[in-house]
Amino acid sequence: MVKNLRFTLLCFLLFSNFIFPFEKPNVVIIVSDDLGWGDVSYHESIIPTPNIDRFVNEGLELNRFYSNPICSPTRASLMTGLEAYTVGILRPISNPSTNPTGLPLEYKILPEYFKEAGYQTALVGKWHLGMNSKEYLPGQRGFDTTYGFMNGGIDYFNHTMSGRLDWHKNGVPLREEGYSTDLIANEAIKVIQNKQNNKPLLLYVAFNAPHTPIQAPYKNIEKFGYIDDPKERIYAANISILDKQIGRIIDSIKDEKLSSNTLILFFSDNGPVFDIDPIGAVVVPELLNAKGSSGGLKGSKGSAYEGGIRVPAFMMWEGKFKNESSNQFFFIQDVLPTLLSAAEIDYENSFFEGTSRWDSLLKRTVDKPQNSVLAASVAFEEIALFNNDWKLYFKKGPAGSNSVNYYELFNIIEDPLEEYDLSKDYPDIFNLMKETLNKIPKRNLQGYPDASYLYLHGDRMLSEESGTPWLNYDFELVEKPSPIIGTLIFVWILLLANKTYVILFILLAILLIYSIKKKIKRG
Repeated sequence: MVKNLRFTLLCFLLFSNFIFPFEKPNVVIIVSDDLGWGDVSYHESIIPTPNIDRFVNEGLELNRFYSNPICSPTRASLMTGLEAYTVGILRPISNPSTNPTGLPLEYKILPEYFKEAGYQTALVGKWHLGMNSKEYLPGQRGFDTTYGFMNGGIDYFNHTMSGRLDWHKNGVPLREEGYSTDLIANEAIKVIQNKQNNKPLLLYVAFNAPHTPIQAPYKNIEKFGYIDDPKERIYAANISILDKQIGRIIDSIKDEKLSSNTLILFFSDNGPVFDIDPIGAVVVPELLNAKGSSGGLKGSKGSAYEGGIRVPAFMMWEGKFKNESSNQFFFIQDVLPTLLSAAEIDYENSFFEGTSRWDSLLKRTVDKPQNSVLAASVAFEEIALFNNDWKLYFKKGPAGSNSVNYYELFNIIEDPLEEYDLSKDYPDIFNLMKETLNKIPKRNLQGYPDASYLYLHGDRMLSEESGTPWLNYDFELVEKPSPIIGTLIFVWILLLANKTYVILFILLAILLIYSIKKKIKRG
């Protein structure tokens, strides 16, 4: 009798798996662009972000989430589960007429894993992983539907970049009125509302806010009249709209009664823009309009100090997380294996350099990092290596030069503001981490940035259109200037970058000449 009962129960369980298979969760990834640690009100920002604050309280705050120091490297690691140096994307991918590269086609990427597992896949917003040929477009790499823009930044109202329209739907140029943050949210909500009933959804929503150019509708800017600096008012309005639209997206998931089976991950792609290298300010003058905050953390966008890589982040899944905070180290290369684990999608663990953090998040434990690397090579080559409680900071610049290597060692748990370099106090740890860092293969598909070339032809957030849409592919690769012209332009850039010192030098020279002449006359 007992054996028959066991046999019946086993048959029922096996049969029920066919009739009621495991319902895979919907996965929604929301990414902001250049939002700093101190740009959210739950980190004491003067800019109110009530929706982000609310969702942090309703879910799980990821208190130690780390992105790469710059945009394209972060997106490359997100898509592949690999570190930036492995993928070879170390700086922003410029428009295809100046930087014809993209996320290498050799890699299977995030939407392809989910698509193979039966997911409906959609990208809404920013791609920024290459469009130099159609094989690199997101619609060719696992996304069923795509909407938004391909390059690094756009005019929020006219959706242009460097004089060409950069707005599309499913790879076809699209002319559409509206503020980009609103439009991205509207499309994301449409995807959620029209979700296929027989498939789980992977939705990747990548906002351009608060990336430069810092823009917002006048009616929103007016709300921040209590802020004296006009640029800070625009910045606050920009983030306020972003916060509102994130709220609309997550509320739409609740309205569609999907919350109990939807994993939501939010983070920023890197730190804020405020500590701008003088040469960078000349090459990309729009950066001067940004007013981001690192909340006291050292460094900003482009830097491997905490202010450039430690970013606001949270995770939500109704029934699994509620008003909690995790100090689990969570690196951008960890996202793909973590999401695959959460969705119970099989994958080859040895392929990824990132680690699934899913079990530690569920169990409320903290696994220490083991030689996790974040990197970028823009104005300077900068790397952060994390091992247990230690962080090794590396800098060399200008990027690609033979400048002296600069290292610092921090106990990042006890010293989150990176005030105390402990390299001399702990030489064994310091030398071991240096050795580990120096052994890392450094692939660089883009080459080092050429300031003269970027000054002449780099990305500009221009609202006026002087050419056809980027996705028409009727552009040609712009040649670099000759070495002589390039050198002259670079000297001009240096003069502009150091104009205060140049003016002082000229004034001192004039005074010196005047005083010498005066002495000669007296003599």
